[in-house]
Amino acid sequence: MRLRCIAAVVLALCASVGARAQKWASDDYDFALYLIDNELKQDAKALLSQEYHPSDTLSFLRGWTHYQLKELKEASEWLAAVPEDSPFHEKALFYSTAVSAHLGDYSAPVEPLEAYQGPYAELKGVQLAGLALLRDDPAAFKRAAASFGYSDFTIAEAEGKLDEIYKYRFETKAKSPLLAAAASAVVPGLGKVYAGNVGEGIISFLVVGALGAITAEHWVKDGPQNWKTIVPGIACAGFYIGNVYGSYMSVSICNDKIRNAQNTTILYNIHIPLRSVFK
Repeated sequence: MRLRCIAAVVLALCASVGARAQKWASDDYDFALYLIDNELKQDAKALLSQEYHPSDTLSFLRGWTHYQLKELKEASEWLAAVPEDSPFHEKALFYSTAVSAHLGDYSAPVEPLEAYQGPYAELKGVQLAGLALLRDDPAAFKRAAASFGYSDFTIAEAEGKLDEIYKYRFETKAKSPLLAAAASAVVPGLGKVYAGNVGEGIISFLVVGALGAITAEHWVKDGPQNWKTIVPGIACAGFYIGNVYGSYMSVSICNDKIRNAQNTTILYNIHIPLRSVFK
């Protein structure tokens, strides 16, 4: 509470000065970071909302504050505005790439990243490789992964994870929904076993098999037009069709879950290494 009161007083003084004349954001750089580091992020945002001379420092501080507040759209815009000749450019570039990826934009960050020729070539490769996977572009992944050295412990784990996902997506044959449906059409429940749902597969086999057996028994005893044959026959047909469709959907859902989990892992590994690289 005391810290917040002090911050409020300083902010009021800054606002008073700012009302008389524009300032440079560099004058408040340390104070803005102090507010952020002490969980006074809204106060930092209020400080930086004053009228300042446009500068790379202002763009970076505003972008960094929005990032800390998880206001990703604003963070992306301000961080991307930091020019190449700024001392904040590298941090802004890599963080804006991660933010853009979290916002679902996997293409816009590619050109600025590819143009980057600084010392973080391996980190650049990790982010480009992650963006390529999110775009389903194996050729772009291979180009980016050529920079993987597994020598920097801060990003080696990310390189390994991205390699694993690439191999799964482009070198391993995924389960086919059509094959699952065909398998269940031949042997009810087999497609669900193929999808990994063994219990559901066994239940489908038993239900369809039992209804089929009842239908066949009454067909022989009572004839095809008797209600004792028709009712279980209709039920058997319904469960059979549902078993085929369910097998198709089981594999589709399984593939979607795997893909979504992989995309989450990609985003994580584009982002998390930045905390170690830019301490």
